[in-house]
Amino acid sequence: MENYLEYEIPPCANVPQGLPRQHLSVLSPIWRGERLRIEYPDGAVHTLQGCCGPEAGEPCGLRVFWTRHQPQAPAVCLVIGGDQGLRDLGPAGQNAAPQGYPFLALAESLIPPEVLPVIGPAPAAQKREISLLV
Repeated sequence: MENYLEYEIPPCANVPQGLPRQHLSVLSPIWRGERLRIEYPDGAVHTLQGCCGPEAGEPCGLRVFWTRHQPQAPAVCLVIGGDQGLRDLGPAGQNAAPQGYPFLALAESLIPPEVLPVIGPAPAAQKREISLLV
């Protein structure tokens, strides 16, 4: 039996458009942490942190887990933050302005090494059975 998690972001400075309530299927254990370091193939390193609270949002924890939007769909590694989404602090060592997101989906090659042992490999899609009526 799958677990579900509700996730919603009201319009805020970090995510101006907000995110309507989502019912996310949780297909793995959830990795939790304060920050997440993502290393891209081009060598860029970005740091993600969750945002919560009033106004511009205070730092809070992140959650990473496998989910899918439909039973037959491929699994997606999803990163979510708090009630104000998450913030990409930009490439390390650069003065880029932080970018806000409601969530971030990670390609398997981008899943940090500390996360994969917790969430495990992508779960297989459920096979759709087709019954023929004769």
